[in-house]
Amino acid sequence: MPESAPNTLCAERLTFRRGRRLVLDQVDLTFGQGEILALLGANGSGKTTLLRCLLGLLRPDGGMVRLNGEPLPRLGRGRLATMLAYVPQAHVAPFPYTVHEIVLLGRLPRHGLWRSVSAEDRRAVEEALARMEITALRARPYTELSGGERQLALIARALAQGARLIILDEPVAGLDFGHQMRLLACLRELAASGFGILKTTHHPDQALAVATRVALLADARVQADGPPAEILSPETIERLYGVKVERLSSASGQQTFVPRALSMTTKHGAMEYQP
Repeated sequence: MPESAPNTLCAERLTFRRGRRLVLDQVDLTFGQGEILALLGANGSGKTTLLRCLLGLLRPDGGMVRLNGEPLPRLGRGRLATMLAYVPQAHVAPFPYTVHEIVLLGRLPRHGLWRSVSAEDRRAVEEALARMEITALRARPYTELSGGERQLALIARALAQGARLIILDEPVAGLDFGHQMRLLACLRELAASGFGILKTTHHPDQALAVATRVALLADARVQADGPPAEILSPETIERLYGVKVERLSSASGQQTFVPRALSMTTKHGAMEYQP
């Protein structure tokens, strides 16, 4: 994808060091509108550091991040927030804001702290609530929501910003199966309507189900980047996570990975489960 394409975020040869440790080593990664890019990597592989560089929260030691072809540092935080939104893995509000108030915070980059809420702001909030199908929760305290409802509210806040690119850090972590499926369906619908989605995940199956691209991060580099069905294999998952798996296909053609053997050690010795 050319870097001049609209609604495109592009990391070019990003390098980041933490002390003597090389966390990112000349990483190239691009995503844009209409895509769901799933970023997979073991714990400690540098996924969070990469996200923070892409968001402009960390300054890389080398390389550059461009948004719509423009270097990130030139944009300024306010302008950047109108184009690029972030949904964290976990968020705890310091006060019992209502869901409506949480989503309204997404308008701050556009009107600032001191300007009155406009009709345009209210319309953007209501549209975001409706799009995430949480209008009925608008008056509920955010602190009383379930984990899945909070994630939907945070995505609604990102939509209210007006940004067309959204970065999500393990959005399904801690959610039950039903909320996971609803959230993934929501991301697929957003991408189909022109949003660009980058999400980190530890679930190869979910990447196969909803992602349009997969990137594998290991040894400080992007080891592979391409269509999920081509990139995700038992061999790549074993290299990434150190677990032997096999790939199964359902009658409808949907694919999943299952462990060949699951071993664990207890105080009574080793136990092995063989599916």
